[in-house]
Amino acid sequence: RKGPFWVGDGMVWTMLDCSLVPKLYHMKVGLKNFKKDAVDLEKDYPGLASYVAAALDRESVKDTLYPEETVVWGWSNARL
Repeated sequence: RKGPFWVGDGMVWTMLDCSLVPKLYHMKVGLKNFKKDAVDLEKDYPGLASYVAAALDRESVKDTLYPEETVVWGWSNARL
C-alpha cells in the first residue's frame, strides 16, 4: 500500500472512506466515553488506528465532523 486510505493502493480518498470514517469516529468517541477505553485501538488495532488518524487529519473531515461533546450528547440521548 502506498497511502493510508481504504481502497486500491490507498492513495485516493473514496466514497467508502466518506462513509466509514464518521462511523469509526463515533466508535472511537463511544469507546472513550461510554466504555472507559475498553478497546485500545492503538495497541490492539494499529492499522485501523493509523487509518482513523490519517482520515481525521484531512481538512474535509475536520470541517464536517461534529465535536466530540456533541457525539457524546447524541449517543447519551440515544441510549436512554
